[in-house]
Amino acid sequence: MGLRKTAIVRGDSMLPSLKEGDIIFFKMYKEGKLEPKPGEIVIFNHPLKNIICIKRISLVNQNNIVVLGDNIKFSEDSNKFGLLNNEKIIGIFTSKLIIPKLKDFFNSKK
Repeated sequence: MGLRKTAIVRGDSMLPSLKEGDIIFFKMYKEGKLEPKPGEIVIFNHPLKNIICIKRISLVNQNNIVVLGDNIKFSEDSNKFGLLNNEKIIGIFTSKLIIPKLKDFFNSKK
């Protein structure tokens, strides 16, 4: 299974799949060992800004990918910056931490 890293989602570009504050787990990307696939969610360094982003892969083209937010209205993605070189990929999303609402937890114990 390997070592997983964590990150916290910021913004609304991945709604409804991921929302602001979600804690996500991802495996580190190693070119040649872990190839990106359409439909997967990737964590990457923005090609024009000094920020880390999370988006869904729409298309894989040799050493580049097209990434799009699930919520296009609030997404800065390949529609704005074009193809993303695989060298910018940090990791590939594996899961998110789901914490049940405390009131639901306590109500289920009745």
